[in-house]
Amino acid sequence: MLQMAYSSARHHINMYCNEKKNNNSFDRAKSAAFTGHRYYDFSRKEIIRQRLSRAIVEAYDNGIRNFISGFATGIDLMAAQTVQSLKLSHPGMVLTAAIPFRGQAGRFKPHDRRCYDELIEKADEVIVLSEHYYPRCFLDRDEFMVCNAAQIIAYYDGRERGGTYYTIRKAREMGISVTNLY
Repeated sequence: MLQMAYSSARHHINMYCNEKKNNNSFDRAKSAAFTGHRYYDFSRKEIIRQRLSRAIVEAYDNGIRNFISGFATGIDLMAAQTVQSLKLSHPGMVLTAAIPFRGQAGRFKPHDRRCYDELIEKADEVIVLSEHYYPRCFLDRDEFMVCNAAQIIAYYDGRERGGTYYTIRKAREMGISVTNLY
């Protein structure tokens, strides 16, 4: 069963990476995606939020309208909150949630779960990539975001492992612009 879900989801991700088969309602050329660590120095939270805000507004000023977040704890949720807070003053700004599997927030701490639930309700588009968890689902979500974005806005400390590293490496391999806010 798990292998079936994995194979099906891999096909689904490959479909999203093939521009000819992209069925999303958004334009890749006008989309940016976020990547960042789940855990960071919380004493820097406001500095990170300010950097995110500036990077989002700059991307918006350069034609980006759709902002894709993976809705993981940490930087992903902070980025989604920041987009949501900027939408009123930036017409046409869109928040897209790229959810790796249904039930992603099931193990979140209560505060993060409330934040996740509120943001999911406010997101302009929610894309659930798999009905079930499978071992590579987070990396496939990261790949989906890279394949559907013209720019990556990152909070990356240089560690050569994990999803943030994978996402940045994949983006660079594809020639996609990476803005690191670290």
